[in-house]
Amino acid sequence: MKFEEKFKSAIEFLEKSDIYSPNKPAIPHLKNVAKYLFEKEFSDEVVLAGLFHDMLEWSSVTAEELENKFGSKVVSLISANTKDRSIEDKIKRRQSQIDNCLKIGDEALVVKVADNLDSFNYYSKIENEKELERCREWANLLSKNLSDNLRTDGKNSL
Repeated sequence: MKFEEKFKSAIEFLEKSDIYSPNKPAIPHLKNVAKYLFEKEFSDEVVLAGLFHDMLEWSSVTAEELENKFGSKVVSLISANTKDRSIEDKIKRRQSQIDNCLKIGDEALVVKVADNLDSFNYYSKIENEKELERCREWANLLSKNLSDNLRTDGKNSL
C-alpha cells in the first residue's frame, strides 16, 4: 500500500477514534506531530507513530488494533512513547519514557521530540506557563539524550 493510502486510512482511523486529551485538542496535536515528522522526511512508520503517539494513553484503542492496522514497528514506537502511569514520580516516569525510546532508537526518540515541540508551540500560543514549564523540562531531558545523528544537519536531523 502506498504511503498516501496508508496515511489517509490512518487519518480516518484517528478521526473515528474516541481520543481525547484534557490538556489540548488531541487530533490537531497528533496531526501536527505527524506533519513535522513527514516534513523532516522520517520514515512512514515514524510519521504514523507520530500520528498515533498518544493513542494508547488517550483513547480506548489497543496496541493490538494499531498493530493489525499499521504494523508492529509503528506500535513499538508508540509504546516507547507511552507513559507508564504505574510510576508515580513524574521525573522517574519521564526518564522511563526516554529509556524506552532509547532502547528502540532515534526513531522512537524523535517522536517524543516532535510531540514536545508541538506542545510547546500550543502552550506558548495560549500562554499556559505551567505546561510551558513541563515542556521545558522535557526539552532539557530530551537534549541530554539526543544521538549525534539527530543533532546533525543530515536528512533525519531535527
